[in-house]
Amino acid sequence: MNAAPPPGRRPRLLAERHPGLLRVLWLLLALALIPALALVVERVQSEHTEQRVAIVMDELALAEQAAYLGLDAFTLGLRYQTHGLSGIALYEDTVETLATKGQVAALLGREAYAVAGVLGEPPPAVAADTTLVRPLVPGAAERLLANTAAPPQEVSLAGETWYAWPGDSYRTRPAGVDRAQVEAWYEAGFEIAYRPRNFPGLIGVGADYPPEARYLIYAGLQVAGHPSALDQVIDVSQDYLTAIIEGTPQDGMPVVAGRVPTVRLLSFNQDYLNQRLRPAEVIEKYLLAANERNVRLFYLRPYTEEQLGDMVANTEALVSGLRVALERDGYRVGGLELLDVDYVPSAPLRLGAALGVVAGLALLALAFPAPWGVLASVAVALLALVAAGVSWAAAALVAAIVYPVLGFSLLRHGPLALLGATGLSLVGAVLLVAVGSDRASMLAIEPFAGVAATLVLPPALMAAQLLLRWRRPATWVRTLWGYRVRLGDVAVALVVLAVLALVVIRRGNFPILAATEAELAARSALNELFVRPRFKELVGHPLALLALLNPRWPPWATGPLLVAGVIAQASILNSFGHYHTPVLISLQRTLIALAIGVLVGLVLVPLARLVVHALRSWLQADANADAGES
Repeated sequence: MNAAPPPGRRPRLLAERHPGLLRVLWLLLALALIPALALVVERVQSEHTEQRVAIVMDELALAEQAAYLGLDAFTLGLRYQTHGLSGIALYEDTVETLATKGQVAALLGREAYAVAGVLGEPPPAVAADTTLVRPLVPGAAERLLANTAAPPQEVSLAGETWYAWPGDSYRTRPAGVDRAQVEAWYEAGFEIAYRPRNFPGLIGVGADYPPEARYLIYAGLQVAGHPSALDQVIDVSQDYLTAIIEGTPQDGMPVVAGRVPTVRLLSFNQDYLNQRLRPAEVIEKYLLAANERNVRLFYLRPYTEEQLGDMVANTEALVSGLRVALERDGYRVGGLELLDVDYVPSAPLRLGAALGVVAGLALLALAFPAPWGVLASVAVALLALVAAGVSWAAAALVAAIVYPVLGFSLLRHGPLALLGATGLSLVGAVLLVAVGSDRASMLAIEPFAGVAATLVLPPALMAAQLLLRWRRPATWVRTLWGYRVRLGDVAVALVVLAVLALVVIRRGNFPILAATEAELAARSALNELFVRPRFKELVGHPLALLALLNPRWPPWATGPLLVAGVIAQASILNSFGHYHTPVLISLQRTLIALAIGVLVGLVLVPLARLVVHALRSWLQADANADAGES
């Protein structure tokens, strides 16, 4: 920093000791950008510009809402169809749903004991938690019998033959597709999303997937057929779009999604919807998902409680408002085509881009006094290997950690340093996209490894770099050992910790701490104008500018402001690490955040100077008064 360091000899950075090596590394970085930019251009050209989305509604949740109104799900679905609903998600039957529809009778073993006792019959020779099923309609149990590797036990009860499966699988044992249900919805003009279930010991998985369906959305936390029948599932899924559900990892999905057509899906938990999300907020989240994360399948759940108002009116507002908003943004609703990613990066070009990541690690080492920079670079490399192994993902993680720090560490500080730091972060983003992008990462089959580290480590490295360039570690130890902690110090420390904690818990699409009403209003206003920038950048850029334009402020004041600026730079790399987001969208939001941040900073600087001047005058006046009294 330009502010004077504390008394004593300032530790020299390795960059100051080895300017020739610094120039070589900048040259290596420039050369690595050539293959990296070639890969980024190829990726941009491969990214789909499909302006079509699909909307489906959960049939089970719809049936729950309909029950409150004394209706059936189909009748209520037709009502929502007039408001713009175009699809329905139908679940594979279970023993429970067959029993609810009156197609089978079902008992647990202990209930069968009671029935036998009432009838004066000997109890069936089954365990208490056995699931017993008897068809009431011809063929109702046909799929149950056909998809079980081990045939069920046949027992006699009340003069009838029952099929018995070990264990309480009343709610979970798959029983196949309800053909009448699928045909009714399909003939009414709805797109069909089918929700198969997984269960141990099934055979013939996928054999009865309905041909009317367009999408496969696996129910639960496992893909049907996991783990032993995935090849069979892959074979029967080629004519469907298999949904990759945001925020819901499913066992077997990485294997299946790598070999079948896929589509990204966004949904919201029923309780979260009922208790916290009004229709306008849900619509905004879906629009952001379409515009920024390439989500093309919207999974709606109707409101089934009335904490936020009338459930039917809210559902109608959600369906109609979403369709209007999508069409206003240029999307067509319904009928997704087979979407996939055909981008296959060149290994030699990737290797060339990776040299830029290595150069970044070396530049990080030069940004510290010896030997701390070398240790920091080695630690970052080891962390990446632990998080992602020997892979392209490890190289991408290194870029995401290192490049946000380099700008404020190595470039000349001054009014233009913010632009230089952001430019260097964008260089890191180019390298990150070049080495990390492939089909699996762009489809979010393989998420970014170590994403939390990309927001936490860069500001930590920046703080360490500032401390080490002001004083040697031994000097810090001596100073801190005898330092008398004051209430103000504790307050500042708590504020810093709170800000860092906020960075961590506010990340992701479903943060622990939700956005405030004011922030939601700001997001909505920005989204109406252009691609919404990230809030961390809108805050971090002005704070960094505040430090850069006030070089005479003491280091304890400007240091934390620069660390906040690095959080903004880290957010840039984090944006590009969302590989499923089109590159040009990430670039737009970065540039917009920079422009807004600079404008806010230019307003903030004179205000801050005014506050500082007023505070100094107040303190000086108080000191003069004390001197006069003495």
